[in-house]
Amino acid sequence: MAPVRRVELVTRWARELDQVIYLARSRDDIEHALTSALDDVVRTLTADPFRPERAAVVAERLVELGLTSSESLERSIEVLGKGMPHLPELDGIDAAAEKLVRVLSTMARGFSDGMRQRLFDEQEGLTRALIQARENAERALSDSEARFEEIFSTSSVGMAISDLDGTLLRTNRALAAILGHRGPLSAARLEDLFHAEDAEYLRLRYQVLLEDDSLPFRERRRLLREDGEEALVFLSASVLRDPDGTPRYFVTSAEDVSDKHLLEGQLQFQATHDVLTGLANRSRFTGRLEEALRGSCSHDDVTVFHLDLDGFRTVNNGLGRDAGDRLLQTVASRLREVFGEESATVARFDGDEFAVLVENTPATPSIASLAARINDELAEPVYIGEHGVAATATIAVMHRPPHDALPAEILRATDLTLQRLKTTGRRQWGVVDAEANERDRELFSLASSMPGAWENGEIALEYQPLVSAADRRPVALQALLRWNHPDYGRLDHTRCLEALAETGLAMPIGRWMLDQACTQLSGWAARSDEPLPKLYVELSTELAGDPDLIATVHGVLTAAHLEPERLRLGMPVQALCRVDGLAEDNLDVLTDLGMEVVLYEFGNSRGDLACLEDLPVHAVKMAGKVVSRVARQGDNALFTRSIRQLVPLIRDSGTPVIVGNVDSQAQYDWWRAIGVDALQGDFTGTTASSHDTEHLFVA
Repeated sequence: MAPVRRVELVTRWARELDQVIYLARSRDDIEHALTSALDDVVRTLTADPFRPERAAVVAERLVELGLTSSESLERSIEVLGKGMPHLPELDGIDAAAEKLVRVLSTMARGFSDGMRQRLFDEQEGLTRALIQARENAERALSDSEARFEEIFSTSSVGMAISDLDGTLLRTNRALAAILGHRGPLSAARLEDLFHAEDAEYLRLRYQVLLEDDSLPFRERRRLLREDGEEALVFLSASVLRDPDGTPRYFVTSAEDVSDKHLLEGQLQFQATHDVLTGLANRSRFTGRLEEALRGSCSHDDVTVFHLDLDGFRTVNNGLGRDAGDRLLQTVASRLREVFGEESATVARFDGDEFAVLVENTPATPSIASLAARINDELAEPVYIGEHGVAATATIAVMHRPPHDALPAEILRATDLTLQRLKTTGRRQWGVVDAEANERDRELFSLASSMPGAWENGEIALEYQPLVSAADRRPVALQALLRWNHPDYGRLDHTRCLEALAETGLAMPIGRWMLDQACTQLSGWAARSDEPLPKLYVELSTELAGDPDLIATVHGVLTAAHLEPERLRLGMPVQALCRVDGLAEDNLDVLTDLGMEVVLYEFGNSRGDLACLEDLPVHAVKMAGKVVSRVARQGDNALFTRSIRQLVPLIRDSGTPVIVGNVDSQAQYDWWRAIGVDALQGDFTGTTASSHDTEHLFVA
């Protein structure tokens, strides 16, 4: 998932709260308060030393803000649990996932403490009312006793009045209910209500209260129920005095927090588990992985399986999200079954992404066996209505990662491997390849910095000639990208295209490239005494199918004062063979305007000839993979013989053939011998900058 900013997380948090609670404040006030809370949570996570108890104060402030329902707390924990791992501020923090779980759990407890504080404030008011009632009894005994009796007997909080030596004088029905008594309490002394393990401490605590009742007495303690079980309560006590200040009684209040204790457990579970499937979530998984890597597990090594379902979007779009959710739940259940006999943590990250951490033993099956069992189990259909739906998964595996590796590094490595495997088809699995991942990291690093490089002028054009096979005379100049990278040096056109494919810049850079090339060629032509070769620009798949392509080309030619006949455009076979027909429509209009269109990347599939037969193209350019394969194989290879027959077949249709990537005399001679019309490559003419190309044609 891409990094998120705090302001985005706060907006999402406020939007979730709007759905479950009404806060009588402006949206700006709410977001300001949530921003302050989020800032405090981030400071808690990044502080050294790490003190998760500071997060309790944040939760208590949220209660003061008005978040007083369990739903608002659940939404808050869910938003923070999913969003905070992607904050850039948390990158590089040791044990970030484990720390976040501890902070969220502390916030849940802080929420309960805040709620209890409200309740205790009410209890103190009740105690003051009792005291006031006692004082008023001296003046109006009957009225005050009636009021006292009403408060005491109807309170939902368990209450007991005892003398200073602990003898019980009065208890209410609420206390009897908390302790499981159907009738009045049978205990004679206050200490008889205490759990055996808490009794001695509480006796001392009451003694301290008697000596100094300014010290608050509010603690979570255990009382003893009628059936012998324990009741978890928040116990508070105060001293009731005579008008002259003499201590007379203890007033004890007991709030049953057993349900709140269960809620805290549920909230902690939600903070570390996926709601839909019940599996561990990413935070929990990374925490377990870190524990395993640091040797806290009982096994010598671990294996990480990182899964991504194939074609899950098809189920969602075709049968609806309910069907997709049902399939995800089935996948979760079957993964549990596959790894049921292993010491394993099965997790769901986001969407259709799962992971499994296996703590290996001598009996653990091989990686290949487990990968096969995963897909065999997933292949069994689950029926949703009348539809039998099944799943397959692409699986990346890291076996025995180094103990000093960070969980984030491991998951990034498996994620890169997943992306690479998915390009090869469905139901693939593979082990992390460190060298391939390093290449991918470099590529993604280039892609992420490409927008800035383009804006800063690091990306420029260079040109390479296409020459006639007959006399090696230049017949066209192909415009190519060149990136003068500050760290990697000069990156050629192929490397630029690889990085460009990982960005959303294919369209804007393609338009810029076309505009720059036409402008430069027009300027050279105006200063040259000899006619220049035609300009050749290869369009990306996205730009070839752009509905605005015709307007773009027309605008570029008009601005450059260049005739359409001077421009030759390349369109990829992949774009022209699409069902939507947008690229084909553009091709028809471009040829009507007088431009020559080249069908490039030709020869990769059997359908290319049919595409050639149906389209009004000027020439075809053989795919780079075809040229490379011919160079590797001998003349007697089946593929080479088929290409030797293919080229004359294309030319018999009246279509010239162009070949690129020609790097040697042997390649040049072979392709010329089978009849190609033009060649391109380092052997026929190396690439040159715009400046050097201009000097070749302008005296």
